Amino acid sequence: MSDKKYNPLDEFKNKKNIVWVIMSASMCIFILFALFSGAGVGVIDSVYSVMLWCGLFAGIVARYIGKNGWIGFGIGSVFGMLCFVLAPLVTSV
Repeated sequence: MSDKKYNPLDEFKNKKNIVWVIMSASMCIFILFALFSGAGVGVIDSVYSVMLWCGLFAGIVARYIGKNGWIGFGIGSVFGMLCFVLAPLVTSV
């Protein structure tokens, strides 16, 4: 037996927990798929939802590799905004 007790809340503090990367990636991929496939018409009306999920994914990946998560969030948000603007141009072709 070890003296250290298991605390489930410690997993939230762990920056190297791959579960957060997988969960945010799946949500980001789902949002981008809905946006670019045309299935999100009427559902994804706001640029903020795309910016949020892309930003969260990039921020979590940045923290996972040891960089600043806020900078990753900003880069991901800009990427999400560009995807939102370019999606109607790509899907109409």
